[in-house]
Amino acid sequence: MMIYRSALKTLSVAACALVFGGGIWGAGSALAAGKTIDWAKVPEAKTVLFYPGQTSYEWIQTGTDHGGARSFLKKGDNCAGCHSEETADMGKKMVSGQKAETTPIPGKRASVPLSIKAAYDADTLYMRFSFPVGPHNAVPFAAGGMMDADNEIKLAMMFDGGKVDKAAQSGCWASCHNDARDMPSAPKKEALAAAKGIDTSHGYVTKYLPESRTAISVKEEPRGGWDKVKPQAELDALLKDGTFLDLARFKSGKGGVSEDGYILAERVLKENAGAIFTGKKDGDQWVVTMTRKLKSGLPGDVALEDGKAYTVGFAVHDDHAAGRFHHVSVDMRLGLGAEGEIKAVKQ
Repeated sequence: MMIYRSALKTLSVAACALVFGGGIWGAGSALAAGKTIDWAKVPEAKTVLFYPGQTSYEWIQTGTDHGGARSFLKKGDNCAGCHSEETADMGKKMVSGQKAETTPIPGKRASVPLSIKAAYDADTLYMRFSFPVGPHNAVPFAAGGMMDADNEIKLAMMFDGGKVDKAAQSGCWASCHNDARDMPSAPKKEALAAAKGIDTSHGYVTKYLPESRTAISVKEEPRGGWDKVKPQAELDALLKDGTFLDLARFKSGKGGVSEDGYILAERVLKENAGAIFTGKKDGDQWVVTMTRKLKSGLPGDVALEDGKAYTVGFAVHDDHAAGRFHHVSVDMRLGLGAEGEIKAVKQ
């Protein structure tokens, strides 16, 4: 499931040709427990996050929505194999409302170039991210023009341990559904009040995995399966077995907040529970670092091993965005001493 495709050995998109100054990465940075990583000796991976609009797990599998649906389903093609060099162009179509977007935000960026470095030692993974600061554009349908007034940016990373269906092909799309917040099939608030097995007190459905539902409607309306939650005993067994997506997130408000958790029946995040982030603006760039134990033992944390590669995905909420109004990556591979678009080196 974690096979590295030689065609993607060097992930390079024309729209990602951004020059990062040497001071961004520096010769070394103290990260955790006195550990110093020599980032100058760590290879840099570049990708372009794009605005995905209202595309979903159901959308990518429907031929009338997505031209690559047949190849995805019948041939097992992955999103990166088809789209890694056109994400900026896809973002332009969505952000403008030309495709799969009913509420475009005037002036919002179509894409965001992201630079990634990764290193590890005997027990810890270290990662460093950099992306350009974006302009502020008021959101016409949000109070005060900002969806998340407390956080200028959020950066999230997802790990797949290999047991979530279609995650190695689609990355985070395995958790994004047509009935989630601000999506076309989002349930009415009165329906949410009767929800069982998930927390809908915030007024919407969060990310979830198909494995956590008894059924998913891919083509028939309403699309998704938010209210078809499996019994708790079955969910507990899935979590124990490793059928989840590991999720870590940095929020820029309050001096920086670290969140760690997972996605199964819903999104579960706790502060300072595993992955630890630091982040700040460095000139015209946001620079965020993350440390996490290779094997934390925490529920919902993928145990990472030397010599293996893992499907990962990234998302950035900039400009005080929230919910689906973010920029995302296609599926990527993080290799710990193994092949991947992101090569983590041992230090």
